[in-house]
Amino acid sequence: MIDIHCHILCGLDDGPSDMNESLAMARIAVADGIHHIIATPHFTLDEAIDRRRVERSTNQLQDLLNEQEIPLKVYPGNEVRLESKDFIHHHFTHDPYAYLDSSQKYLLLEQPWRHYDRDTPEIVHWFAERGTQAILPHPERHSFFREQPELIVELIEAGMWTQITVDSLIGKNGTEVQQFAEWLVQNNMVHTLATDAHNVNRSPNLSDGYAAVRKLKGDQKVEEIQARIHRILFPE
Repeated sequence: MIDIHCHILCGLDDGPSDMNESLAMARIAVADGIHHIIATPHFTLDEAIDRRRVERSTNQLQDLLNEQEIPLKVYPGNEVRLESKDFIHHHFTHDPYAYLDSSQKYLLLEQPWRHYDRDTPEIVHWFAERGTQAILPHPERHSFFREQPELIVELIEAGMWTQITVDSLIGKNGTEVQQFAEWLVQNNMVHTLATDAHNVNRSPNLSDGYAAVRKLKGDQKVEEIQARIHRILFPE
């Protein structure tokens, strides 16, 4: 399995406390059946952890994984917050954020937590014009999407993909969030699934998420999601 959203790198954001915890997360991931992780530190106004830093940390972790014979491949990425149009445009050129793939065809583009950014459809189109697919992480956790699900419909119609978090589907983020995540699955508004793991307690648990999707929508939906995610790292 492939996890496209995971804070497994230590010393960068609110992820693992040290390298030992990063390695512990890696072992949990492998035991769960995950063998590819895209490391996605935050890229925000307060934490602009750019591509170069992510690449260095990813290489350091990969070296240790190889030394300890942990069969996990880690790739550099970012969880980019849409602080504003100007923020996205400025850092696109000056302090580049990391995409989810080396060809820069996929980007994790997070909403602000306090409000919905009305420029999002425009930004989605802007990325699409440059050959990049924007992916919306954990919409089920944002209150404005739960209160106005038509906003997600608008973004999907604009071309955006969604990424639901496993913990939401299995109830760890509360009943309201779980119900909305399930509603998104049942209404075919989920394009990808990821763990958004941060530590050994908020751990990589992708198999639980696929089990939940399978129960809600069947094997075909699981296969569709997995195939879509596979194309991010391994394009045909």
